Amino acid sequence: MRSGSARRRATLVGLTFIAAALLAAGAYAASAKPVTLKRCGYATATYGRSAVYPWQMSCAAARTVVRLSSNPHAHVIAFGPGFDGGAVRINGRYWVCTGQMGFYNCGYPYRPRKVNGEQGYKGPFTKDVEYLTCSDIAAGCPGSVQFSQP
Repeated sequence: MRSGSARRRATLVGLTFIAAALLAAGAYAASAKPVTLKRCGYATATYGRSAVYPWQMSCAAARTVVRLSSNPHAHVIAFGPGFDGGAVRINGRYWVCTGQMGFYNCGYPYRPRKVNGEQGYKGPFTKDVEYLTCSDIAAGCPGSVQFSQP
């Protein structure tokens, strides 16, 4: 027969596993739904002044990622045809930075994946920054944008 202390420990371990599973399921469900991101400021990127919309990261960190994503000296792993952008080394980590026509994003972590024999990536990201080049958008940069995991 187990002592009361051993039973409590076993119960706590079981509850901890259940809580961890619920947290993981909640995080997955939350990441699968579109999220509204609020603009937190601006940064200078390849094509000029861009509005910055961070997800799961600070505004200062998001501005740094946007600024460094267009560094001509950064190491880039190019993606194959059908993918825009590449994996850019930013502060020692590879971020998937992609986009076109004024709408861009950088997501972390880069998870390599072959698609039809070409280099690509897979999601989900744990951090992301969406950024819009304001001069390329007729209506200007909005106060918020929708983000969905790849």
